[in-house]
Amino acid sequence: MDHEEEHLLGSEEAEQVVRAEKAAKFQHERRRTLPWVMGGIAGVFAISTLLLLAALVWRKDGFTDGSKDATYPDPTVPDHSNHTELLSLTSPDGKFYTMWWSTADAYNGNVIPHPRKQDVFLMVAHERYDGAGAHKRHELFCEAHFQGNYLVCANDAVPLPVSDPVPNTCPEPFQRRDGGPRDARVFYGPDHPYVIYGSLSQYTCIGLWVQDARMLLEPFRSEREFVEVYNEITEIGRPEPWSVIEKNYFLFWSEGKRYAHYNLYPERHFAELDDDGTAGTDLALVTAEQDGQCIAKYMPELGPGKESIHQATNSLSITLCKRSDVNCEPDENNTFIMEIFHHKTYFNFHGVYEPYVVLFQSVAPFAIHAISTRPLWIHGRTALTEKTRSAQYRGPGKTIPSGHTEMFYITSINWRTVGQHYHGYLDDPVFLGFGIEDTRSGVMDVRAGDLMHGLAYC
Repeated sequence: MDHEEEHLLGSEEAEQVVRAEKAAKFQHERRRTLPWVMGGIAGVFAISTLLLLAALVWRKDGFTDGSKDATYPDPTVPDHSNHTELLSLTSPDGKFYTMWWSTADAYNGNVIPHPRKQDVFLMVAHERYDGAGAHKRHELFCEAHFQGNYLVCANDAVPLPVSDPVPNTCPEPFQRRDGGPRDARVFYGPDHPYVIYGSLSQYTCIGLWVQDARMLLEPFRSEREFVEVYNEITEIGRPEPWSVIEKNYFLFWSEGKRYAHYNLYPERHFAELDDDGTAGTDLALVTAEQDGQCIAKYMPELGPGKESIHQATNSLSITLCKRSDVNCEPDENNTFIMEIFHHKTYFNFHGVYEPYVVLFQSVAPFAIHAISTRPLWIHGRTALTEKTRSAQYRGPGKTIPSGHTEMFYITSINWRTVGQHYHGYLDDPVFLGFGIEDTRSGVMDVRAGDLMHGLAYC
C-alpha cells in the first residue's frame, strides 16, 4: 500500500490493509514451496482473509470502519473535501470531456460555440511535440462535436495562422528555437472573439499579443472585411515596469472601454487599453488599500516552498441572479467581472495548480468584490499515476512523485450558448477549458452559479 492510500484510509484501516497484504504475500510464498494441495488450501485461506477484510471495510457507499456512519473515500481518488467539486451538466458520468485532436496532441484547451451552428464548437489548444530537434510549435484549431466522453475534431486540426514573432535582442533562450505562439487564450469580448498569446516582445523578452479571432478562425471568414480593431496582431502594452517574461494578462470591458489586467497578486495592476495596444496609467492604485486588505484576508496563503499566485483565464461579466428570474435586472450592484486564478505549488519537480474564482466591480474603480475560499475540483481529476500518461514522466529513469494529484490548469472560461458573448447569469452554462499535465486537454460544462460557491466578500 502506498503513502497516498494510507493517507486516505486513516491509520486503523491502513493497518488492516497492510496486514491483509502481508497475509496474502505469505500464503503466496507457501504455495510456491509446499505441495499443490497445501498450496491450494493456503490460497483459499488467503482469499478468505481478503474477502473477510473486504466485508469489514467496504460498503456500497464507500470505505468504512464497519459502523453505520463512518465512511472514507475511494482511495484511488485524492481527498478533495476542501474543494468545490464541479460536475458536468451533460457528460455521461459527470466527469470532464477529453478533447480529441485526431492525428495530433494538444493541451491547455479553449472552447467557444460556433457562431452559427448548434452543437458545433470551436476548440484551440497548444500542440504537444515529443520529437527531438527544432520544431515550430502551433496553436491547433478545429471544429468539434461531443461524442460520448469526448469533444472530437470533425476534421484534422490545423495550426492557427498567427504571425511569426518579431526578432528582439534578448538572450538565445528567449529566441525560442521552436518558435510559434505560447499559451493562447480564445474568448469572446462583448461583440467579437479574440485570441491572446505569448511571443517575442518589442518591449521586453516575452510579451503578450492580441488579435481579433475572426481573422484567424475559418468560420468567421465572411466577417473579416469588417474587422477594424486588432485586425493584425498587436502587442499589449503595460505601465512600467516590465518583467523579462510577461504572461497571463486578461482583457475586460466596462461601459464601452477595454482594459488589460496584468497582475492580481501580490498587488493588482491594470490599465485602459487603446486600439493600437498602448496602455494608459495604472488604475489599480485607486483601490490598492482595500484590495490589499481583501487579498490578505482571503487569498490562499503561500507556504515557504515554491508557491505562487497566477492569473489564469480570460474574464467574463456575470450578473449574480438567474436569467429565468423575471425580477433579475443587471446593474452595477449585482454585475461583476469574473476571472479564475491559480494557487501554484511546486514540489518534487512537479507543479500542481488549484483554481479559485475572483470577482471585481464591473464599473470603475473596479475594486475586488469576492474571492473563493475553496479551490475548484474538476470531477474526473485523480491521483498522479502511470495511468495519467503524463509526458513529464515518460521514458527511463522517470519517477512519479507519490502523493501528488494530476496537474489541471484551467485556461479559459466561455459561455456555451451560441450567440452569447461576454455577459451572462448564474443559470447560464459555461465552458471551462483546461490542460492536464501539459499532455492533453479537457473541457467541462457547468452552470456559472456552480463557480460561485464558497465566495468570501470583501
